[in-house]
Amino acid sequence: MKQGPYFFTSRILFVSLLLQPLAIYADSADGSLQTQVKTQEPPCQFVPSMDFMSEHARAFDRVNMTSAAWFARTVQLTDDLRNQAWQSLAVKPQRVLDFVAKPFGLHSTLLEFDDQVLVLYRGTEDVLDYVLNGTFFTTKGDKHGLPGWVHEGFLINFYLSWARVRNALKEATEAGKSIVFASHSLGGVLSQYAAWLAESEGMKVIRVYAFQAPNPGDSQFKSAFDERFAGRASNTLYGDDVTPHIPPIFESAEAFGKASLKPLASTLVKLLDKANYGALAGRFGLDAQGNQSPISESRLPSSEIEYWTAYQKKMGGQPFPLGMNSQTPVIADHDIDRVLCALVKNALTR
Repeated sequence: MKQGPYFFTSRILFVSLLLQPLAIYADSADGSLQTQVKTQEPPCQFVPSMDFMSEHARAFDRVNMTSAAWFARTVQLTDDLRNQAWQSLAVKPQRVLDFVAKPFGLHSTLLEFDDQVLVLYRGTEDVLDYVLNGTFFTTKGDKHGLPGWVHEGFLINFYLSWARVRNALKEATEAGKSIVFASHSLGGVLSQYAAWLAESEGMKVIRVYAFQAPNPGDSQFKSAFDERFAGRASNTLYGDDVTPHIPPIFESAEAFGKASLKPLASTLVKLLDKANYGALAGRFGLDAQGNQSPISESRLPSSEIEYWTAYQKKMGGQPFPLGMNSQTPVIADHDIDRVLCALVKNALTR
C-alpha cells in the first residue's frame, strides 16, 4: 500500500486471501504442493523459430509469439528435460546460465546466442512465491530505479536473482548483444521489471513477451512502461484465467468488490483505490481454438470490468476467492500448456 492507514490491514487481508490459493495447489492425490513446474513434454508439438528474437522480425507474428511461448514453457521443465530442450534447438546457445534462488530452486535462466541473450524467468514455483504473490499493496519504485509504485511482493521476488542476472546481461551487452525476455505468469512481471532496469542502464532490449502475467504496478508505472516499450511488449491472456486480472486495476475495483466475499469487499476496494493498479498495454486475448486478438488500450478498462462482472456467474455463484480449485477455469486456464497449444493451432496453419 502507498499510505500507512491500511498497512496492517492489507497484510492481515493478504494472509487470509493466501489460504485459499495455497489450498488449490495442495489437492493432488498425495496431498503434496502442486506447482507450475513441468515434468513432461507439452501435449502439442512445435519446433520454435529463433526469428522471434530478431529486432527486424514482426514482434507478434503468430509463429514468433508461439516460439516465445515455447521458451516460456520450457524453462518450467525439470533440470534434465530443460537441458535436453536447449540442446535440441536448431541454433544451440553458446552459454546457459541458471540462476537459483536458494533454497527454493531455479529462478531464471539466461541463454546466450551469437547476437542476443534470451532471459526466461520462471512462473510461480514454490511456497515463497505464493506468499509474495498474495498481496495488493505497493512500494515506491524510484527507490529501485522503477517508475511509479510497484507490487511489493513481486519486487522482493525479483531481487532473488536480479544482481546476478544484471551482471550477466552487462557482460553480454557490452559485447554488443541485445536482450529478449519471454516468461510466463509471475515470470512475466519479473521480466518487465528487468527490462525497465536494463534499458535504464543503457542495455538494448528488443522485446518483452509475457504470458498470463499479473499487473506489476500502479498507473504511473503503466504509463512509463507503455511509453518506453510501445510495440515491444506483450501479455497474452488465455480463457478465464484470473491471474492477468489481479491485482485488479483501479477502474475495475468496484466490479471486483462486487465479485468478492462480502466481509472483505469494502476493504479490498479501499486497498485497490489506494494502490491504483494499471494493466500494461500490449494485451492479447487467446481462446482454446487459437483465436487471438489484441485488446485495444481504449477498451482495456471495460474489458477488466466485464471480467469481474461475469466472475461469480462463471464460478457458479461463488465470490472471489472462494470456490477455486485446480479444475475451475479461473485456475485451470492459467496453464502455459493451454496457451502454447492454442497458439500452435494457428501457427501451424497460417
